[in-house]
Amino acid sequence: MVVLALWERVIKPMTRGLAVISALLCGGLALLVTSEVVLRGFTGESIRGIFEIAELGLVMTVFLGFANAEVDLTHVRVTLLTDRLSPAAASRVRGVALILGAVFCAWMGWELIERAIESFNVGEFRTGLLNFPMWPSRSFVAAGTAFLSIVLLVKGLVLMTGRAPASATTSAEGGVAHVA
Repeated sequence: MVVLALWERVIKPMTRGLAVISALLCGGLALLVTSEVVLRGFTGESIRGIFEIAELGLVMTVFLGFANAEVDLTHVRVTLLTDRLSPAAASRVRGVALILGAVFCAWMGWELIERAIESFNVGEFRTGLLNFPMWPSRSFVAAGTAFLSIVLLVKGLVLMTGRAPASATTSAEGGVAHVA
């Protein structure tokens, strides 16, 4: 099946790549904040613009990790209704819910892409001790949201077929064991 192959060969590797970028950003932020604490402890001085850097970096880190959280089944889920359905029905209900979520995220992603382009065109800056351009963080948020919508759509289509890859559901979510 094409959708299942797309899930395994394209979606999963791409989410892993975004997760690696997210982890590198998170590690960089941790080093930066640690440096700030050490510098303040020894000299009483602060790294100029640390608040702005941390604020924008954290936003980029979070949004790049959303798609991988959905693929790895670490994203929030409520199974109150679907636990009471047969595995086939639960899979289809989840599929419909994911497709609806994909539509919402796609709309939100479209709006965010427009905002990122506008931010770049007008030269929007976050003012503070240092002026930081907003378009990079807006672009990461837009890309993360747009890719999440693709993940939700493909996963929804996979679940609608009744043939789920091992990483699309858990045993509590349709009888398929989770194997990453």
